Amino acid sequence: MQTYGSKPTKERCLLLVEDQLDLAELVEDALADDGSKVTHADSVFEALSLLREGTFDAAILDIELGDGVVFPVADRLAELGVPFVFASAVYDQVVPARHQKARFIAKPFHIPQLQEAVSATLAQSDARRT
Repeated sequence: MQTYGSKPTKERCLLLVEDQLDLAELVEDALADDGSKVTHADSVFEALSLLREGTFDAAILDIELGDGVVFPVADRLAELGVPFVFASAVYDQVVPARHQKARFIAKPFHIPQLQEAVSATLAQSDARRT
């Protein structure tokens, strides 16, 4: 199990869906420091395209993006069995019932909070696969 500040046993591929570029850069750097490979999308359209092209171990999703809400991406991730964390300034009550079990980190957040949520999500996913 990876914990904040420890190096994972294998590189994790994460999808970050965030339309605030400065925040996306900060999150990318922090997760890369933890040993993850982060692919960034700033729209629903781009995220869905990336999901058609590659595979991911987990995702971090902002809810409100420039081209709509992220729930179609969450739906596709769920279909693929990829766990995800919501990281958003909107209230967690807007999350549809079908995604209520996903972790929710409220913006503004501290980077260690997000790192812990991603680590816990990956650990839960690993436990289900073994």
